[in-house]
Amino acid sequence: MLNRKIELALLKWKNSGIRKVLILRGARQVGKTSVVRKFGQEHFSDLIEINMENREIFEIFDKALSTKQFLERVELVFERKAIPGQTLLFIDEVQSSKNVMELLRFFAEDHPDLHVIVTGSLMEVVMRGKWNVPVGRVEYLNMYPLTFFEYLEAIDRNAVKKQLLTWRLGETKGHNLIWRELFEEYLQVGGMPEAVINFKSNHSYSELAQIHSRLSESYQDDIVKYVSKDKEASTVRMVLGYAPRIAGQMFTYENMGQSGLPSRNVSEAVAKVALARLLYQVPSINSTNLPITIKFKRPKKMIWCDIGLSNAQNKISVPLLQGTYSGQMMEQVVGQTLIADFEHEKPGLYYWGRDHNEGSAEVDFVMQRNQQLVAFEVKAGNSREMKSLFSMMDLGGDDVVPVRISWDEPGIETYEYASKKYKVYKIPFYLLERWQELVPPSLLDHNTDKFTQIKDPISVT
Repeated sequence: MLNRKIELALLKWKNSGIRKVLILRGARQVGKTSVVRKFGQEHFSDLIEINMENREIFEIFDKALSTKQFLERVELVFERKAIPGQTLLFIDEVQSSKNVMELLRFFAEDHPDLHVIVTGSLMEVVMRGKWNVPVGRVEYLNMYPLTFFEYLEAIDRNAVKKQLLTWRLGETKGHNLIWRELFEEYLQVGGMPEAVINFKSNHSYSELAQIHSRLSESYQDDIVKYVSKDKEASTVRMVLGYAPRIAGQMFTYENMGQSGLPSRNVSEAVAKVALARLLYQVPSINSTNLPITIKFKRPKKMIWCDIGLSNAQNKISVPLLQGTYSGQMMEQVVGQTLIADFEHEKPGLYYWGRDHNEGSAEVDFVMQRNQQLVAFEVKAGNSREMKSLFSMMDLGGDDVVPVRISWDEPGIETYEYASKKYKVYKIPFYLLERWQELVPPSLLDHNTDKFTQIKDPISVT
């Protein structure tokens, strides 16, 4: 079984004194069911799994009128009790039953010592406008495709993972080429468990393409099940086909994919696909002041759920890092990796851009950390131009922590632009998962002599 970093969050939930029913959210096929089974087998004496897509199981549990009745039926069906502290009660595909979904709110009150985890495919697509679980009655965790570090462990490259986890700013390593090659492989395979497991065993790019194609088709079939009108279904299909192709790029609802469809219809379809956890819309901000104020009328940036699926939709095969597409691809994988940090909350990822009347300047990604904004500039090639980042730093001062994501080794570089000097953190793509550890709250808080510095500033014209 694959080891997933979310298992640490699951263990923390298990041991919490204020634990509630846990709803595990994520796109279809990201490994939700597998990780709960593994967690249950490793940390509980007993695992009881109730799959609500099973017709017989559905008929039994959908009619339960209370948590008491539900647990009585558990005992009848499985011939054993769900024992607090010993049993993990796992309800899979819960979206099949509105009644069971609404019963979840009462487990925290009626059976606070019982561990209950719930998963479901397209759960929020099905729930939208029909029923809701009251805030405060359940907990949520977000699950994503495998990150690069998870991928390394999955393909038995634990020694490489250990090297990357222990690398410090300013150290010079001699294995950059190996790490880059493995990251490029990850770009092709992606993080969907089926693709990773198959590629590890067979190392076949043709089989990988078949898996990606089958997954994409299954998303089409699944979502359309919950679309009531043919016109809406065709718009959702358009979004599912087009959105992966523009992953990492700006987009607008108007005439998306040259479809000629009204913006409102496209907006609703994009929102539905987002609820299925297949895409994330990165909104724009134009200020460095807090609290963050989103500019809703500006174009958004598209981040698809998985880099492997995105590349497959774009018919990109090895070698990957060629031509203009490389920039789009690296923005997608950076966005996907940053979003994976948000296990407990809605992703807070943005891009920064000046208003048009103030000039052209855009920073690829921005996240808030405490009372500062961390600004990420993505460089797929060797370009040192970062005028937009410098512009944001001028505006925000010490409240902006600048980071350059590229293939360069980690450290701090000093740039000179327009007679000013700027210090910028640099992190390679394959270390991005450690950005919170490698990037302290402020450059001013560090003794920068500890890090490798370029004595003479790099002049940027």
